[in-house]
Parts: sequence; C-alpha cells; structure tokens
Amino acid sequence: MEIYLKHTESHRFQIITEYLSGKLLRVEASELLDCSERTVTRLAAKIRSEGVLGVKNGNYGKEPRNKKSAGLRDMVVSLVKDLYFDFNVTHLLEKLRDSHGIDLSYSTLYRWCRDEKLVKAPRRTRRKPKKARPRMRREGYILQMDGSHHRFNRVDNWCLISAIDDATSKIVHAEFFDGETTKNCLQFLKDLVLKNGIPRAIYTDKAGWLAQGKRENFSHFIAACEKLGIKILFASSPEAKGRVERSFRTIQDRLIPEMRINGIKSMKEANFYLKNTFIREYWNKKNVIPPVDPETAFIELSQDVDLDEICAFEFDRKIAKDQTISWKGKKYPVSSKFLPDLRGFNANIRVLLNGDMRIFVMGRKIESEGLTKPAKEPFKPKEDTDFDKAMRTFYFRYVNQVYCELREHLATGKVLDMEKILRKSSS
Repeated sequence: MEIYLKHTESHRFQIITEYLSGKLLRVEASELLDCSERTVTRLAAKIRSEGVLGVKNGNYGKEPRNKKSAGLRDMVVSLVKDLYFDFNVTHLLEKLRDSHGIDLSYSTLYRWCRDEKLVKAPRRTRRKPKKARPRMRREGYILQMDGSHHRFNRVDNWCLISAIDDATSKIVHAEFFDGETTKNCLQFLKDLVLKNGIPRAIYTDKAGWLAQGKRENFSHFIAACEKLGIKILFASSPEAKGRVERSFRTIQDRLIPEMRINGIKSMKEANFYLKNTFIREYWNKKNVIPPVDPETAFIELSQDVDLDEICAFEFDRKIAKDQTISWKGKKYPVSSKFLPDLRGFNANIRVLLNGDMRIFVMGRKIESEGLTKPAKEPFKPKEDTDFDKAMRTFYFRYVNQVYCELREHLATGKVLDMEKILRKSSS
C-alpha cells in the first residue's frame, strides 16, 4: 500500500527518526515539533512499532462509519441530472428527504453535486453597505409591494405581483398576471383588502402604473388607496424594500422547479398552486417570524364601502348645454331630481374592473343609457339639369377658344377680339 505523507507529517517523521537514532535530545525534538516531551515519547513509540504509519492518524486507510454507498451516490446524482437539475442544494435536500426518503447531510450532497458540476453559481455582485431598517411592531402597518417579470412556466412572460408584511415577512397576497398594469394592480389591491383588510401603508417603487413623473396627477391606484386611507410610501432603491425583492429571488429559485415537476403550464393552475401550496405550506410556515406586538394593524372593511367603485378607473367630463356628457363616441343624458339644471357641472365617470360604467354627479349615482351619435349621411353628388349641362359646354368652349386666340396672338401679334371669342363659344 502506498503511503502519502503531508509536509508536516514528513517533518515529524524526520525529527522523531533523528531522536530515535540519538542525534537529538527529547527536549530539542519537542522544541522543533512545537509539542510536549510526552508527545515526543508517544510518537517515538508509535513509529518504532508501526514505522511510517506511526505519524498518520489512526483512521488512515479506514472507511468512515457514516460513509454513503456508491450506489446511493449514483442514484442521487442521476435524480439531480434527470429531474432536479434546476434546484439549489437546500431545496434539493428537502425534496430528496420528503419525496424519496433519502436523508443526507448538506455537506455530503453539496460535495456530490460539486464534483458533478451541478451546483448553481451563487451571486457574487458586491453591494453597497446599507443601514438596516427595523421591522414594524405590528402586522399590517406596512406592506412591501412589487412585481416580478419572469418566464415562470419557461414559456410565457408573466408578472408575479406580491405583497409581503414588513413585520412578519408573511406573504399576505400574491398572484400571477399578464403584466404589471394599472388594471391588474387595482385587481390585486381589491383581492388583498377582501382577504386581509385595509393596511396602513404600502411601500413600493416609483413604477409607471403609479403614474410617477409627468403622469403624477392621474394615478388611479393612488386615488383608490387614498379613498381607503392607505398611505403610499415610495422606495428610492430596491434595497429599501429588500424583503419583497429577496422573496422574489427565493420564489423564482424554488417555485419554477416545483411547477415543472407538477406539470403546471397555465396561469390558472399556477395561481392555484402558488396560493394553496407554495405560500401556505412552505413560505408562511418556514419564513415567517412572529411580530413584536401580536395585535393586528389591518382595518376591517366596512360593509357600507363598495370596493368595486373604489378600485376603478375615474374620469371627469363636463356636462354640456344639452344636459349630456360624451364618452367614447356616445352621449349620455344627465338629469337629477335634486337639481334640474346641471349645465357646466362636472360628472365623474367610474369604469369598473369588469367593464361596467357608472356616472356620478356631486357624489350621487345617476342612471343613464348611452345615446349613439347620429352618423353623417354620405355625400351624394347633385344631378345635373339641362342648364348645368349647357353652362358646362359653354365654359369648355370658351376656355378652348381663348387658348387658341392667345396662341395666335403670341405668334403673329394679332389683336385679341374678345367679342369674337364670345360669339364663337356660344354658337
């Protein structure tokens, strides 16, 4: 059996050999090996009886008791290559334990995957130092809201809109949409309030659907939040709302492989799995911490509040002199028994998420049916009379005669006789 010695082991063997041959005293050998004299005596006895193996550890050449079999290693590697190739090591460890009954340590699984080059590359981007902001004391004070665009089913580009509680890291609501539009965000807000109640504030970035910049006065989402009493807080950087940003990293890392394993392709199936399995069974059980104050800060929605009218698109129109307003090619008559003359007043048009339209004047709802504007009749040319035909014939003859006489005048200098031209044209 070939024995390989490390540099320290080779140095120890040489010193002890010289000590055994009488070239070194025990005190000198202990100083060179930086150990006690008793250790020198023990090493000398071991080398005298076992030779070179005396400087090796007693377990050298022996298999450890907890060593996994080669067959188990080949089976795990095969599963990773064929089925779990996009799982991280922690996720893979949980999946092997729960689905296959294989219990491994993290270091063993990581070493097997590393040897086969199956470990996901970690993020190595250097970040600027940020001051940590303490969590809120009660659940419902601040919700961090954002959208994540990704090919979650590996085919279509979806947007996952999520809201995570700042105090507990609980995902209070999340849903897949076809885009991060104002309509989808209003639908998300409506479902969130119906499910949990009204939060005190929403912490989000300066996205286009929030009408930042030039469209600052036209945000339907901000208007809906103001009616519900929700304060909008804007983050100046992604790190400021780091809880929801980091949750997207975990969701993309874990949810996409889970959807592939379960054969989920459609958005409807993905939303069902996200809400009923991933969030309920994994996230809200393993990644949630208890709040400092157990009392919730969510406000219960009053029964008098019509959430459909709040989470809607609002537009203003001025009432015309004929007591109507115009909207998308139609005229809507406006009348009220409280105020007969509404000319010059402003009417508020609210378009609900399902497409229905409601009209309000001075806060009162008005029932009105659209009146289609009369279409303009197509132009029909007037039929010619005998006089029109005669005048057209005279005009063409007159112009032709003037042209001929003008050419002759330019060529010969002959004087133009307009009376003669008129007689020839009318004959």
